[in-house]
Amino acid sequence: MNVDGRHYRTIWLQEPERRTVQIINQQVLPFKFEILNLYTVEDVCGAIQDMYIRGAGLIGAAAAFGMYLAALKAADSSFNDDMAAAAQKLKSTRPTAGNLAWAVDRMIHAGYSGTGEQNVETARREAQAIADEDAGYCRRIGLHGLEIIKKIAQKKEGATVHILTHCNAGWLAFVDYGSALSPVYAAFDQGIKVHVWVDETRPRNQGAFLTAWELGQHGVSHDLIPDNAGGHLMQHGLVDMVITGADRVTRQGDAANKIGTYLKALAAKENNVPFYVALPSSTFDCAMRDGLKEIPIEERDAAEIRFITGKTAKGTIETVQICPDTTTARNWGFDVTPARYISGLITERGICRADEKDILALYPEYAHDEGYVKYTAEHSPAPAIEAPHWVELNNARTQLHRLGLLGVNPQGIGFGNVSIRFNGEAFLVSGTATGALPALNPADYCLVNSFDLIQNRIVSTGPVTASSEAMTHGAVYRACPAANCVMHIHSGAIFNGMIRDNYPATAQNAAYGTPEIAFALVQCVQELAADEGVVVLAGHDEGVIVWGPTVERALNVILRLNNKYGG
Repeated sequence: MNVDGRHYRTIWLQEPERRTVQIINQQVLPFKFEILNLYTVEDVCGAIQDMYIRGAGLIGAAAAFGMYLAALKAADSSFNDDMAAAAQKLKSTRPTAGNLAWAVDRMIHAGYSGTGEQNVETARREAQAIADEDAGYCRRIGLHGLEIIKKIAQKKEGATVHILTHCNAGWLAFVDYGSALSPVYAAFDQGIKVHVWVDETRPRNQGAFLTAWELGQHGVSHDLIPDNAGGHLMQHGLVDMVITGADRVTRQGDAANKIGTYLKALAAKENNVPFYVALPSSTFDCAMRDGLKEIPIEERDAAEIRFITGKTAKGTIETVQICPDTTTARNWGFDVTPARYISGLITERGICRADEKDILALYPEYAHDEGYVKYTAEHSPAPAIEAPHWVELNNARTQLHRLGLLGVNPQGIGFGNVSIRFNGEAFLVSGTATGALPALNPADYCLVNSFDLIQNRIVSTGPVTASSEAMTHGAVYRACPAANCVMHIHSGAIFNGMIRDNYPATAQNAAYGTPEIAFALVQCVQELAADEGVVVLAGHDEGVIVWGPTVERALNVILRLNNKYGG
């Protein structure tokens, strides 16, 4: 977008050397326009953590460029380890926005090979591709959202369309164009009369500082309002639609966004005002179903509540305290708006209802088993854990991937996962949505600390959420104390051969991801009473569970089955 008539993105590589990442410093807007240089992955982490840059899409692009900076400094002899360490640093900066982890994971698996220079160039191209895609996706979000605004304008016979937004989901929150504001810019550019009510968005005032500034740069009519004024405006017919962005959206359509968004959605529902959420596909987290229970909510420094920064009458920028010296504060950065309050999701592929069926119709690749978690997950982001025998497990998983016993099918459906016992009933399991990756690293594994078969709930930590079949792994560990490794594979040949030869099997009505299949598996494993074994998951087409006292023993069971039925 333009600043004083000149086009800028929010992040870019300095030319011609392309060894420095440059960003617009959002800490000093709107009173000063400043460009900052970032030289290391630590610089990028600081810029994200301290909100020199913010917004779901921009955080993702910044993380990608941070991984590129890490590649520039990584040693040839330890390239993968250095990149994994950088990934952990970046993922720990801010937990709520899904784009960040998505971009880091994509950078980790960009297909590095060859010399150090080749690896660096691969990282640069991938980071630039992520940034370019973000801008392109946001542009298309604008075109789809434009159609909604057009219909409202036609209904109002050309009168001004009044749009309320919360926080900043404009081009400053992405690489370019923005999500929630992209339709506004598209409408304005087509000559439609639009006016934006801009929530101040306490405590960091992103609406007042950023949204108002960029709307002014584009020439869009707007008014700044207190955060609590939106309901009043809706009651009096002064809002035609609400558009917000999102930092993470579950497969069922629950949306996490800046704190206060939920209240706007409630007011919109009460007053029959359409409430839309605009997001690129990188914001979807289809490993999560229940946003209230599963989306991690960042709690930030209380100083953001207790102090406020602004420009004095003399033109100086000062920070002042707004509460008594002894008053403490709590500062949750986000809230979750349940899908039932959302009129629609505006994405780069089109507009859909905020429900699983419509989301998966628009993004059928998200319908695959990997990431489809039917249990309740309580996950806490944490650095990667390299458990004993992790390398052995990972090598076995790579071998299974080569054999086609885990991976992703031509329809984009992921299948298969592996785990090892960590301590007691805790176990390390391959993360969700990793089936397509030929090789994993520590950042692709999750530690399941505990699980409850009756309540169908797991508690986990790690850089990624647990595999969609973590509960079935837990069932085996509980039923067989001698089991130290569990492998879940898919093979039509092995599955059909085992069914034909009457191998132990769970009931066909015990569907995957449910308590029923976990309890059925416990019963089968206990009846076998062996330190290694195999069970057919009859209610999970082509699914087979194998366990053993070691990784080698479990792998050998699978290799024998493959030689007998599939090889």
